[in-house]
Amino acid sequence: MSEKFQRFSVSLPKQLLEEFDSVIDLLGMTRSDAIRKAMRDFITRNKWLLTPKEGIVVGSITLILDHEQKYGIMDDLNELQHHHREIINASLHIHLDQQNCMMVLPVRGNAQEIKKLNIDLQAMPEVKETKLTLISAGKKFE
Repeated sequence: MSEKFQRFSVSLPKQLLEEFDSVIDLLGMTRSDAIRKAMRDFITRNKWLLTPKEGIVVGSITLILDHEQKYGIMDDLNELQHHHREIINASLHIHLDQQNCMMVLPVRGNAQEIKKLNIDLQAMPEVKETKLTLISAGKKFE
């Protein structure tokens, strides 16, 4: 049985579409194939994040942030790290350019608490992007 397809349209910034087309050309893919793969990846990552999981996990939260915004991002992040000191025990701050920084937060603890922390970070106006990477820690970390 063949899969049924449905057409839809998407509005994108011109530069984003140009970059997308450039990458898919290098990969030898069609837009449709690339969008299907991107959508599957998006669904898989976010469905997992939204599905209740239990247990102890380890991993990292990587942030791209705009440190020139006037919301006091560094103070907010410092306070957040102190509030979640049982989960976050270190951080790495890298200056990417005049405006953007990358911060890596190694995390260890309850999966649900880490997911909640990631959602809280995504909600901060200065945070442009987050990537949560988790692996099961097993009994030795409990």
